[in-house]
Amino acid sequence: MVISIGAAAFWIALAAFLISGSYFHFRREKLRQETLLRLVEKTGQLDEQQIKAMFPPPPPMPAHVWGPPEYPDGRRILKVFGTVLLSIAAGLAAVGCVMLAIGATFREDIVQLSFVWSAFIACLGIGLFVAARFVRPPIGSRERETS
Repeated sequence: MVISIGAAAFWIALAAFLISGSYFHFRREKLRQETLLRLVEKTGQLDEQQIKAMFPPPPPMPAHVWGPPEYPDGRRILKVFGTVLLSIAAGLAAVGCVMLAIGATFREDIVQLSFVWSAFIACLGIGLFVAARFVRPPIGSRERETS
């Protein structure tokens, strides 16, 4: 197995970066703990303001990319996908009409298949629009409706 010098240099640089980052993080936490210990030894008590300044609360965790949104809006999603499917169905039907207009008699099965798929996709799009009516509205819009 042959490893090029460039690949080895990349992995060495990556390892050095990760090790130095963890070392500096560890060192910073150690210095904070030592400072806190010296404050307690010097004054004999803990001052809440100094502790909050030294140890700020961690930032909130970011929402996961694939997680559910804060206010789920299933209606909007269903309507968007229904619109996309209806647009695809209209395009497929237009292709079938163009093929009929130019006289594609040698491949009538493709034209018929185009119309069949167009009708099927349109039914799916209409079904998504109908399903959107049964989904509960998002939290924010429910509060506006009740007040």
